[in-house]
Amino acid sequence: MERIATYTGNLLNHVETLYRPGERHLAVAMAEALGCAISDTGFSGDGEESFLAVHPNPADRDMRNNAFFLSPMRPEQQAVEARLLKLANEDADFAATLADYRSIARSKPFGVPHFAIRYPSGDAVAEAAERLQAALGTTLGDRLHIRVFGPGGSGAKGASTVQGFIHQDVIVSGSFLYGQLIELQSQPTA
Repeated sequence: MERIATYTGNLLNHVETLYRPGERHLAVAMAEALGCAISDTGFSGDGEESFLAVHPNPADRDMRNNAFFLSPMRPEQQAVEARLLKLANEDADFAATLADYRSIARSKPFGVPHFAIRYPSGDAVAEAAERLQAALGTTLGDRLHIRVFGPGGSGAKGASTVQGFIHQDVIVSGSFLYGQLIELQSQPTA
């Protein structure tokens, strides 16, 4: 098998994502349900928990390429998140704006910030979405929303690609209050 590290051109190297204190197990369960393998990097930065490398291709566990990282949220971001949550609880207009954003992320995800994992087929996308729902749907409740767009279906982007969008707040590369979209995308069939 070819390894991504042997590719000689430019490529996206990684995305760093965060999880909340006490939710490492949920982040790992989510990544594994998506079909990814996990490696401990041995690097803990300023904290106690080591960063984890998430490998979309379990057969290629190169921690430097084709990976995203799971790391604990820093205290500085915890303080920002607490202030944003306080604002949302005190300001009805801000709360409504936030609710509108989450609604769009869940219903019309195109154009909302996200990162994507490529799968070999539309069936593989559907299987990953089903595994995720089975593994965490009950535990996360409204914190997890899954929408799959199939070829020719309502809202589909193309005639040969299956796309699943996962809106959740367990693994984020921004604010937990906004949530994070993760796209599951198949290779085109034509």
